[in-house]
Amino acid sequence: MRIMKYCSILLLCGGIVAVAWAQSSTAELDRMVAAGKTQHELAQYLFDTHGCKNCHTLGHDGKLGFTKKGQERAQGFEGCISTLKAMSIIAKVPEDQRSATQRRRVQRFEEFGCSTCHKLTPVKMGMTELGAKLAHLHLGCVDVEKLVASGPQR
Repeated sequence: MRIMKYCSILLLCGGIVAVAWAQSSTAELDRMVAAGKTQHELAQYLFDTHGCKNCHTLGHDGKLGFTKKGQERAQGFEGCISTLKAMSIIAKVPEDQRSATQRRRVQRFEEFGCSTCHKLTPVKMGMTELGAKLAHLHLGCVDVEKLVASGPQR
């Protein structure tokens, strides 16, 4: 019982921290846009501050490379498009009725940071506040990858 109490407190605090972090990210993006930052600068900010660089290295030709941690975590990854399509289907399945494969997919979705911008609602995939702002700025995952991997801004 004592362990459950502490886990609940940690989950609650983690949720509060995640909400505060997303709000501060949104506010920082607003400040950067108001300051006239370029798409490349915004993409680099996202890469540097949202966990991307933990698994990715700056690449070339529009593709990112992998850190050692990224190589390990990428084993068996189905790809972004495939994952988002699968999550759209999984969203329609009640949590207590999901298969082991579906639960693993949800776990990977969260591990890879997809839930920073995409959210699983009871009936469909949605966007978080940050994700909606990034979509409005034309800075989806693929856009950020291409901008950051294209090298320094010319």
